[in-house]
Amino acid sequence: MKSVKVEKFTQNFDDIRIMDAIKPEPGPGQVRVRMLLISVNPSGFNFIRGDYEAALQRIIWKFNQDVICFDPGRQQPYPKFPYALGGEGVGMVDACGSGFLSKRLKGRRVAVPAGPPNRAWQEYILVEAKKAISVPNTLSDEQAAMFFVNPLSAYIMVKEVLKVRAGGWLLQSAAESALGRNVIRMSKEFGFKTINIVRNSGHTQALKALGADVVIATDTMDVIAEVAHVTGGKGVDYAMDCVGGELSEKMMQCLTLGGHMVAYGTLANAPVSLPYRDLMMPVTRLTGFYVTNWLAQQPLLKLLLVLRQVSKLSKKGMFDTPVKKVYKIADVKNALKAAAEPGRAGKILLRIGLKYS
Repeated sequence: MKSVKVEKFTQNFDDIRIMDAIKPEPGPGQVRVRMLLISVNPSGFNFIRGDYEAALQRIIWKFNQDVICFDPGRQQPYPKFPYALGGEGVGMVDACGSGFLSKRLKGRRVAVPAGPPNRAWQEYILVEAKKAISVPNTLSDEQAAMFFVNPLSAYIMVKEVLKVRAGGWLLQSAAESALGRNVIRMSKEFGFKTINIVRNSGHTQALKALGADVVIATDTMDVIAEVAHVTGGKGVDYAMDCVGGELSEKMMQCLTLGGHMVAYGTLANAPVSLPYRDLMMPVTRLTGFYVTNWLAQQPLLKLLLVLRQVSKLSKKGMFDTPVKKVYKIADVKNALKAAAEPGRAGKILLRIGLKYS
């Protein structure tokens, strides 16, 4: 089978290779999925550049250990070169291991997450059956391919991590992103209000039409001054940041007493400088979020309940995301270049198999 792999950490997409690999066989509790369509997400670049590996090197459970792992129990080792790329997609279950959850998915179209070493940019991948979501006929391949990373992350951060209450203010960066738009739609469903930070005012009208309560364009507006004005000087209850650097520092200053911010990305690739007293005096919290590790911590029942809720919202069109272009797998380098373009409108997808819908 064909597999899109990286052989070394690189900034050059021309280093990405399409290699031959052995078709995997499912073990107990697993299903094998013949992939149809896969999503190209910003988080995937971390596996190309080595950002995740570098971060894991600094974590306590790496101390005096040769093997780098995503977890202290050392059940999720970082993949070894060459390894496949890609974090999510949609495909058909063509083989299953033992277990009820596996066998009930045989022959079904499923949306799947893909963690190391079973990454998504391959003709066939193995997935834990409990994490595969059967896709209804009403949902297109394109939307199903984007089911996990953004919709699931948005839902978990809003409902499970921040526990956003109706009537509260949520401040978010990169609001023009697919995940940011998902949060805006969720705000209408669950009754909270959003303040949305974007890089330029060109995004304001579209986000307002989507349901954004407030849009702050940093090219012409001051974040702290605008949040103070909107909230009557009280600040926001919740915040979500995927940028880092100076913007994160300003967002933390915008939290009200007992406020909570979740960090889930590093688009600015810059550290955050935050005096402890800026957390102490308002009794605020800063929480890190990485969806793969969050899912790994949940008991099976909790995991199934969350996936069911996201699936229900997805059927209502809550997470529908525009697609800019679908590339063939042979054109993966151009797909990566397109996905890395700043200000891009719409997701980039890769097609591996024949179209289902």
